[in-house]
Formats: sequence, C-alpha cells, structure tokens
Amino acid sequence: MGTKFVIEKSEVNKNIQALQNYMKEESIESFYISSFDPFLNEYVPMIDCHRYYITGFSGSVAETLVPANGKVKLYVDGRYHEQADIECEGLNVEVVKVPQSQSTSKILTQDLEAMNPKNIAIEGERTPLAYFEKFQNITEVKTLDSSVLPGFISFEQQPELAPIKEISDDLAGKTVAEKLKQAIKNESQAYFVTAIDTLAWMTNCRGYHLPNLSSFLGFGLVTHNKVYAFIDSKIEVQSSNPLVEFVKVENNLGEKIKSVITDYSLETVHYDPMMLNAQTYLVLKDIFTTDKLVEDKLGLIEYQAVKNEGELNAIRESFKKADKAIYNTLCWVKNQVKAGKEVSERDLYNKTSEMYKEQGAIDQSFGTIAGCDANGSIIHYSDPKSDVLIKDTSMVLLDSGGYFESGFATDTTRTFMGADKEGSAEQKKIYTLVLKGTLNLQNAVFKPRTGGAGLDAVCRQPLYQAGYDYAHGTGHGVGIHVHESGAGISPARNFEMKPGQVVSIEPGIYIPGFGGVRLENIGIVKEHPLNEGFLCFESLVYIGFEPKLIDESLLNAQEKIWLEEYEAECVKRGTSFLF
Repeated sequence: MGTKFVIEKSEVNKNIQALQNYMKEESIESFYISSFDPFLNEYVPMIDCHRYYITGFSGSVAETLVPANGKVKLYVDGRYHEQADIECEGLNVEVVKVPQSQSTSKILTQDLEAMNPKNIAIEGERTPLAYFEKFQNITEVKTLDSSVLPGFISFEQQPELAPIKEISDDLAGKTVAEKLKQAIKNESQAYFVTAIDTLAWMTNCRGYHLPNLSSFLGFGLVTHNKVYAFIDSKIEVQSSNPLVEFVKVENNLGEKIKSVITDYSLETVHYDPMMLNAQTYLVLKDIFTTDKLVEDKLGLIEYQAVKNEGELNAIRESFKKADKAIYNTLCWVKNQVKAGKEVSERDLYNKTSEMYKEQGAIDQSFGTIAGCDANGSIIHYSDPKSDVLIKDTSMVLLDSGGYFESGFATDTTRTFMGADKEGSAEQKKIYTLVLKGTLNLQNAVFKPRTGGAGLDAVCRQPLYQAGYDYAHGTGHGVGIHVHESGAGISPARNFEMKPGQVVSIEPGIYIPGFGGVRLENIGIVKEHPLNEGFLCFESLVYIGFEPKLIDESLLNAQEKIWLEEYEAECVKRGTSFLF
C-alpha cells in the first residue's frame, strides 16, 4: 500500500492566495478548477488533482470556482456533504452542498451568472468541452495552458507509467475485430475516444496507469479497420494485435493524428463532449474542421455498457473471487475482536487489500471505504483511522472492489457487527430498512427500456415509508472502471435498462454521529427466465447479510422468502454468516 498524499491546510491557503494574486495581476475575475486530469477521469490521484491543492478536499468529484477576492467555492454532491465540511474546516473555502436533485455544474453555472464576471479562466486540458461552452455563453473565457498554475503552485512529480499489456480474447470476452464491426458503420466514419476505459475496452489492453484503474492513459481514433491509440512516448507497449496501433506522442498530438488519417477519407469524426477537454477539441477542430466533427453524447459507451456472454463470464469470475476476499475479511475481523485483539479501521483497510491479493487481485478498483460506527455515516469515507477501534458493539461499513486477471472492476458493500453481538434496536432498524430496499430492487421485474429513475424509486420506497432517504443514486454501471457510464439507477441519470448491463444496487441510511448502513450488490440485467417480455437481475454478489443486524419483524413475507433464497445460495458457496 502506497503512502497517501496529503497537503497541509496551511499550504492550501497559501495556494489560494497565490492563485488570487495571479488573477489580480492578469485581470482575471473568476477561475474554474476542475477535479479532472487531461483525460477527464473520475478518480484522479490527489497528487495530480489540481482542485485538491486549492481546496484540500480529497473526494473524487467536485467543482471549484475561485473569485479574485473572497472564499473559494467548492461544490459537492450528497456523497460528500459531511466529508467536505470536515476537510475544508479552517480553510478559505466555502462548501456549497448541492442537493441530489441538481448537478454541481448547474449550481456553479448559476452562481457564475449571478457573479456576472467580465471573464473566467480555465485550464484548457482539464476542463470538459461542455463546461467551456457553458462558460462562453456567460462571459469571456481565457483558456490557459498546462504551464500556468505550476508557475506559482508546487505540484508533485508524477510516477512513471507501467507497460500497456494486451489481454487474451477469452478474458476480454470480445475481439477487437468484433468491436470495430459493432461500433463503426462505414469507412468514412471514425470515433475520437477520450474516455480511457473505452480505449482499454476497444483495444483489449490494460495498463493500470492510475491507482484503482485498470485502463491506460491515452486518446484513441477508432476507424473501420483499426484502433489508433495515442500515448506518451515513454510508455512501453506489449501488444501484437494488428488491429491496434500505438502511436507515441510528445506534445504533438495534432501532428500524429494527421499522420495516421492520410489513408482515410473521413466524412464524420464523432466525439463525446463530456469526455473531451477544451484544448484537445481545439486540436481536433484544426484538423477535421467543424463540419466533420459530430457530437455524440456517451460515444461508444452504448456498446461498451451492454456486455456479451464472454464479457459477463469474465466479470462473474472476478466477483466470485471478490466475494471470497470480502467474506474472509469480515470473518477475520469478527474472530480478532472476539479474541479480544485490537482491530482498527486502518487494520480493516489493510486486511481487505491483503485478502483481495490472496484471491489474485492485481489492484483495488477504488479506495476501500472502512468506516466504524459514526464514521460509517460519511458516505465516501476515505481516511480510515489507526486509533478508531472496532468493538463487538460496533457497526462497520466496508465498501471495496478489486481487479483480477480480466481487468473488469468489482464493487461490493457490506455493513456488519464487529463480532457476534446483537446490534442495538436503532442499528437493526436502519440496517433492515436498507436490506428491504436492496431485496426489493434485486428481485424487481420490469419491462425492457424501463428508466433507471423508476427502479430507483422501487429501492427507496421501503426507506421512504419509514421516513429515511439517501443522498446518492441507487446504482451505477460497472465495467472496466468501477463507475461506467451508459447504465445506472438514479433520478439524475435515467438510463434505459437493457439486457447485458451491469449495475450496482446500493441503498443506504447515514446518520451523522451515529453510523451508516449501505448494502451493495451488483446485478446483471437479463431477460426474465419465465415471463417473456420482462427483465430482471442476476446477482453477481453472494455474501451473506449480517444476521445480528436483521429485525425480521420489519420484513414482509415476500422479503423473508427472498432473503432465505439468497442466503441459501451463500451457504452453498461458503459465504454466509448463518452457520
């Protein structure tokens, strides 16, 4: 486990002052800082997250608006309301808590309009094109290159990148030739790919270039007969597929793109505006001209998000190993606590990684969340403590995932008691309500193309009836990255459900100062085995629920049957806590 990168609060305030001094010198009235790197990744290591240097906030996603004077505004969604308050205390930062029904970008844009600045500066390489265009509708946009902020903020040096390696077709589940045939309809069409999980999917390659991601850093041009991957010139490549060509780039992306398209008569080049940074768009615009560039929201994700049976088999194998890793971790905690030994949140975090490695994991698919008692209420708790000890009365939330041989992500959450002691009445109540939500959605039957928002309501209903809710979506797509677009269960992103999608089911209840419960299973959307014209879920996760936290009086007859059936399969697999 590597050392976590931490920036002191005094350094954050110093960086804010340096940025605002620069803004005054350059007559800049507002400055937008994204959470992204040039590839617009969701999980950017804090060492490369410019937002972290300006706000001290370590969550994966947030927006930052810096005025020339006054406090920096940090916009966070419901997952991070509590965490942002804690991390930004004592800083010249105002936490703007965005409700679940709205997006952080929308609220930021509204605030920008209200400020009515003469201009806004952005880092072109780290700002999504869609944001750039929104800002242009409000005020003058000054696009700065990557050398500006390092002129007065000390960013840490990035580590060397690992080799890019090809995986076998049986692990990938689908050949590159099959993907090209599926995605490209004619010889005059191409896709410019900026989402690195899509590039990994198209090339059947993995690189593990960033922590908790199996993909590799690069841009791609997908033509009818070949995938061109533009990567840093220093990266080693171990791939022999003739349908994939790696093109080494040294600050000359435009020239390299021009060199590979001479044999193509391209009439349209499609791109996803939400996954393309403003600077790269200007490069493409110079090469292809505006009339050839076609906005294609989500890009190739419609093909990537619907898995075939080969891909699903690889994913099933990964989840079987992850189930064992999590079950073994929970058993270890319970046995240690019962024996009177000290186990901290940090011990749990470390042991989880160890157990995944025992099952063959190459890396974790995200930073493990290990929150004990009150810390379980922090939805994306990212700082497990060595001095917070797990007791037999403790309710513990463990959210973890891993990458195995195929490079597809796993993701599972279990909430459990520190040992075999019965949970308190309040612990049992909130646990059982969340369990009801999980069981109701996991066993739902629905029509094809049902929107994710409708299924989200199915999951929340048992919680609503008891007066509870949670400030995050119910489910996200899962693929090469643990958060994959193109599928999801949420009021905010109403994707249509299709057979072959892989989505999480993860309701929760979080009570600050008391604790939190989340129970996350992952399901494959599939055709119902009995009812023609209907869909249902196949569970990928089989880890028994915590019997010491279930209040059976809160379960109805159908929920008890669903629970018994699920636990019976867990018993068969050796991953139940009933015996």
